[in-house]
Amino acid sequence: MTKRNGRTVRDLRRENRTAVLQRLYFDGPLSRYSLGPATGLSSGSVSNVVAELVAEGLVEEAGSVDSAGGRPRTLLRISPDSGCMIGVDVGETRVRIELFDLALTELARAERPLAVDGPNPHERYEVGVVVGHVREGIAEVLRDADVSTDRLLGVGVGVPGIVARDTGDGAVVHGQTIGWDAVPLERLLRESVDLPDTVPYWIDNGAKTLGQAEMWFGAGRGAHSAVVV
Repeated sequence: MTKRNGRTVRDLRRENRTAVLQRLYFDGPLSRYSLGPATGLSSGSVSNVVAELVAEGLVEEAGSVDSAGGRPRTLLRISPDSGCMIGVDVGETRVRIELFDLALTELARAERPLAVDGPNPHERYEVGVVVGHVREGIAEVLRDADVSTDRLLGVGVGVPGIVARDTGDGAVVHGQTIGWDAVPLERLLRESVDLPDTVPYWIDNGAKTLGQAEMWFGAGRGAHSAVVV
């Protein structure tokens, strides 16, 4: 495959698709004309990428706006029904599982309490209990929203502790405050949760996921950097 500056044509195509999807996701709806300067892509590249995304059902038309001259410009947005995502938060007192469409509209929610009255705070985070809560919660939100697993694009999990990557086990959690020592959480979830092997898991420190959410959708949106307390 042809390479440009060490990148293949496939790499460039993926980057262009990502750029368009990101701008539509965070700033949409936008017209094809607006996507050019927003992404740095040429009008031809924007048209090609948008045509692919519309054909795949990831992007849809969302009305039109008047232009400075000529015909109105068609607005584009992420298609909410083109897929779903699950977010999991392992908190201090509960495990929360939420199902969203691609527009981040909440479709269903489940919560499982963690025991907080025991003498040993580590007991509330017993690995088998947490994994069981996630398994049951994922099944519940999919059932309540009547969403099949083939529409699921991924599962994001925020946990206390440091998350490392292992070639065999995926995400491994080191959480001294909760008594987790190199817990292969991704492997345990894959073995326990009834989801297709193709569904990816994104597991990271809960404070990092909170900070990223604030930068994308909250008080830090549009800022170069921010501090979450």
